[in-house]
Amino acid sequence: MGSVVVCTDKVLERHVAIKFIKSAANKHRMNDEVAALLKLRSKHVVQVYDVLRVGPEEVGIVQEFINGKDLFESYGAPSSVTDYYRQLWQIASGIADIHELGVIHRDIKPNNMKTDHEGVIKIFDFGLARDDGPNAATKCFVGTPGFAAPELYKKPFVFTPAVDTYAFGVTALYLATGTLPPELREAPPSIDIAGYFTALDFTIAPEIAEILDACIQECPLDRPTMREVRDNLARHLLFDKHRALVVYQGEASVLSSASREVNLAFGGIGSVSIRYNGLNFLVENVSGEVHINNQALAAGSALPGACVVALGAAHRRPNERRFITFDISHPEIVL
Repeated sequence: MGSVVVCTDKVLERHVAIKFIKSAANKHRMNDEVAALLKLRSKHVVQVYDVLRVGPEEVGIVQEFINGKDLFESYGAPSSVTDYYRQLWQIASGIADIHELGVIHRDIKPNNMKTDHEGVIKIFDFGLARDDGPNAATKCFVGTPGFAAPELYKKPFVFTPAVDTYAFGVTALYLATGTLPPELREAPPSIDIAGYFTALDFTIAPEIAEILDACIQECPLDRPTMREVRDNLARHLLFDKHRALVVYQGEASVLSSASREVNLAFGGIGSVSIRYNGLNFLVENVSGEVHINNQALAAGSALPGACVVALGAAHRRPNERRFITFDISHPEIVL
């Protein structure tokens, strides 16, 4: 689609990559790439600094330069489950940032990702990007066989962010094994109903295997959002590192790996036990009238990041109700 020249920005004293597009036939793709990247500010997506109008049919896109090989060229088997999670979390974070701006990348694959000198994975090459929405369609197949979702082979070629989720799932499988099953390399792919990630040579958490397998589903509606994938990976990377502040009747207590459970009650009206299992803060036991957001709280429920738990139903007088404030801290993932 064009050529890339590595240059030095003499003013800011940094290397940049300038991608030149000369073919008028590809001008619309270049415009898509520029529009998408100018809107993005993500740690895991290359940043566009400027656009150069070189001529009537040529434009240069000045962007962050990432030295080294892409993830396809530099493939190596994961050294540990944690390193594998960390790799996938970075990619999922970048795609989630892309989707939150209403943009679909449409060519997610290891070739379009590099690791910078600080160990941060960045996604690049938005030449196939299209804005999400009612006009998200194209007249012919554009993508990379093996990583292209099944719906991209059908006419009309209408697509959603789920095409990136599928490509992420296949990328995750490649990064785990160094190859792809023959049925996924077909055009269109033939989806195996068996779980790919439960059959890996190394063991990953069942919750992670389940959500990664869900990414490689034939029906787009059966795939999770990239935000859900990112958050699931984050919970496992931060295992036993979360903390929650629980305040009840003016007294504060902290739930963490050092103190995992708290039991709270108000007379015979309601009681609740909350336990930290290293991944989530779960309601272990509940009795009587216990509500969150006006909904009855059930044992086994995971508490959200910040909420108020009420002991006593809404029909009661104020002096017959008590409230528990619950707030989870979110430690940073260190790469």
